[in-house]
Amino acid sequence: MNSSKKAGAVLALALLAGWGCSDFLNGPGLTENPNNPLVATPIQILVSIQANVATRLEGQLARCASVFTQQLIGSNNQQLQWCTAYLVGESDISGQMSGFYTGGGLYGIRQVEAAAQTAGDNQMLGEAKILEGLMMGTATSVWGDLPYTEALTPGIDSPKLDSQQSLYAAVQTRLDEGIAALTTVLASATGNCSTLEGDVIYCSAAGSRATELQRWIRAAHTLKARFHLHLAERNGVTEYNAALAEALLGINEVPTSQTNAIHGQGAGDFRTFHGSVQDLDANIWAEFLSSRQDIVAGNTLVSILKARNDTVRLRNYFDLNSQGQYVGADQNNVTVRPAGCPAPPAACAPSVVNTLVRRQFTFRQPLVTWAENQLILAEARFMTGDSAGGAANVNAVRTAVGLPTLAAPTFTDVMTEKYIAQYQNIDVWSDYKRTCIPTLTPNGTNPEVIGRLPYGSAERTANANVPLPSAYPTGTTGSSPVRNWDDPNACP
Repeated sequence: MNSSKKAGAVLALALLAGWGCSDFLNGPGLTENPNNPLVATPIQILVSIQANVATRLEGQLARCASVFTQQLIGSNNQQLQWCTAYLVGESDISGQMSGFYTGGGLYGIRQVEAAAQTAGDNQMLGEAKILEGLMMGTATSVWGDLPYTEALTPGIDSPKLDSQQSLYAAVQTRLDEGIAALTTVLASATGNCSTLEGDVIYCSAAGSRATELQRWIRAAHTLKARFHLHLAERNGVTEYNAALAEALLGINEVPTSQTNAIHGQGAGDFRTFHGSVQDLDANIWAEFLSSRQDIVAGNTLVSILKARNDTVRLRNYFDLNSQGQYVGADQNNVTVRPAGCPAPPAACAPSVVNTLVRRQFTFRQPLVTWAENQLILAEARFMTGDSAGGAANVNAVRTAVGLPTLAAPTFTDVMTEKYIAQYQNIDVWSDYKRTCIPTLTPNGTNPEVIGRLPYGSAERTANANVPLPSAYPTGTTGSSPVRNWDDPNACP
């Protein structure tokens, strides 16, 4: 990507400027400051990549995805304008797009992959390949066609945009390569893993290295299943069969407590690591909500939880308002007051994101979970004629979170369960675009819920191949100019 090469050029110029100075006090031990290294090690870059994954998938994209699907509603400032009102512009999202390429994005991932191949380190290589698959699969779900095969090619100032179809194929290949690399290590893995090797997702000081590798491999299979589902609206049952096959190899460790199941904290769940220091290592959602309250509960999710008598997740996802009630705002940021709530909005404000768990700096945000894997199995089975098998999967999730099983769940029940389980997860947006569940009323007079984000202004300015917003792709039905190739049909 153009911006990646520019960042490298700036660093090179800075180093060249330093080399032009006198050699006075130069030499071993004199010009090498161990506390200010000029070159990061592959392990340091790998850690920075995982931090960037957290920033991208817990940050503005996740906030907008949750608002677009009305789990939450942007109530003030940018969240109201960009997400609730669908008015996000090229400059608003530019940094989010470039973050998939620069620094800890594709540029850093390729550095780690190259170093790992040179060193014959298949564990580092496998983890980097899986992270590449996660990042680029997510990016194409948001923006559709993107620079990829030429993105980091020296001498190409305007890399071509690869089609979304080819990007999903490439993502599947990267995930397969990651699985293969880790499988070779697993065959002889012994002892405990070490966080000094750079894995802050699955490794702990007392964790088995074999278990660490198995969890990475299973998470990769769940990701493969997720991205096959992204293509089901376009390609039909073929993708459901592929998703089913991958999910059968996916995350299979049932969370050991109701709380862990609700919050995606199972041992096999792919969760970002966070510490307790704001602006350093804290949970991105928590950082944002600790400094501003521009996001509130969405009435769609609150109403679904109430209608299904899902009080457990209602209180785990949201806080009671000052009137002791759970209240949401609708698609236009209008508070939907239940009976017994005073009429003035200030007296009966919408609920906010749960304080005790979800807004803790150290909360490990779940990105890929056992619950998602179960509900991928459920969707795929329903769509391939095995409704009984799908019912078992959806009821497994309900049992884990402390809810009674459903006697005869429907496909709508499956997707509603997934909508609830994927709270604050960017992929809930793809689920909605594919299935149109739950039923959503678009903001204002818009014909449909927004289906893609604009390209970042920095990349469009630098890359002649990035189209103007007026030339963005449209679906095969409906009038929206903001839908990707994998989403041809408008929701009713």
